[in-house]
Amino acid sequence: MKVIPLIALPVVWAMSFNVFSADAPASTDDSTAEALKDLDRTLPELTPVTFTAADEKHKVLVFIDNQCSFCSQVVKNIKSYNDAGLTMSFLTVAPPSIRDSVIEDMGRVWCSDDRQKSLQGAMAGFLPNNDTSASCSDEVVKQSALAERLGIQLTPTMIVLDNPPKVILGSAKPDAILEKISGKAL
Repeated sequence: MKVIPLIALPVVWAMSFNVFSADAPASTDDSTAEALKDLDRTLPELTPVTFTAADEKHKVLVFIDNQCSFCSQVVKNIKSYNDAGLTMSFLTVAPPSIRDSVIEDMGRVWCSDDRQKSLQGAMAGFLPNNDTSASCSDEVVKQSALAERLGIQLTPTMIVLDNPPKVILGSAKPDAILEKISGKAL
């Protein structure tokens, strides 16, 4: 059973590269380009869960869902990203097949008093004890709508918020992100 996901992974990657390039967020869809340009303005409104690097070199926006094991690895290793100078901000993607479940679960994270701790717990399989509210669920829906506008169909998707933004698909390690930023091949 463990062999099937490994065999299927290259197919997912190939399909994802056709939709949303890893080199640049180029798209024939003007709304994708506009959404990227508008990230600075809209990001604070979406209230991402942010882990700030003490010696920040770059900001990275990461789209995740709580049922994604690769996303869990990114959140689990947040300290290594921060130590590398990467401030990591997380938003939710609610894939159609698990949409209601992700909205409910991640709404609980966004409704918690300590979002960082709740996100880390949720990504490890331990949802917060609180309930969600309509406003918290709405935040998750708005985050997922941004992911749709950007054409994101794979989690995790990381967007390095440089000018121009750089897109990295999958759970890249900090050194791989820094290599991508510097223009070196991954």
